[in-house]
Amino acid sequence: MELFREESSVSMERQMFMYGALALIALSFAYEGYNTFALGKPNILGWGYSILFFCLWVWRCIFRYTYILKEKELVIISHGLGIRRTYTVKLDATESFTNNYVRSFFRKTKISHYIHRYSSMDPNPQRLLVFTEKKHLAAVIFKCSDKFIRELRKLIPGKFLDFR
Repeated sequence: MELFREESSVSMERQMFMYGALALIALSFAYEGYNTFALGKPNILGWGYSILFFCLWVWRCIFRYTYILKEKELVIISHGLGIRRTYTVKLDATESFTNNYVRSFFRKTKISHYIHRYSSMDPNPQRLLVFTEKKHLAAVIFKCSDKFIRELRKLIPGKFLDFR
């Protein structure tokens, strides 16, 4: 049963940043195209960087996320460009979660891998949920509202770490 659902959002300020970055990437493609086709000096490394930055832009800006809180699990659905992926975390495997991801604190822990499930364009702060996966610690980094964290805290109250 679904208790709470939230979609990632994009603020106007971050939207301006998103399109500004896309304009810079378009300029790099135009520059490489001019050098290659007008001057006859192709630069494979320049084309590679332009393509790499465009792919990173798509990954960080185009994909959106839906966070679904159920009684026994947190479901994160990433969607964009016709691609849809679901990641599920069982709440009974949760070690802790926090309202603010503090990198310096969590680097000292024995978390084996981090799963990034958030849009860079979402203005909400990064949150972290640490859980046990195959006898090792793993963590999912996501962005959600304070209301979502309050609902999660109601389900697993003893595992909340307040980093305000």
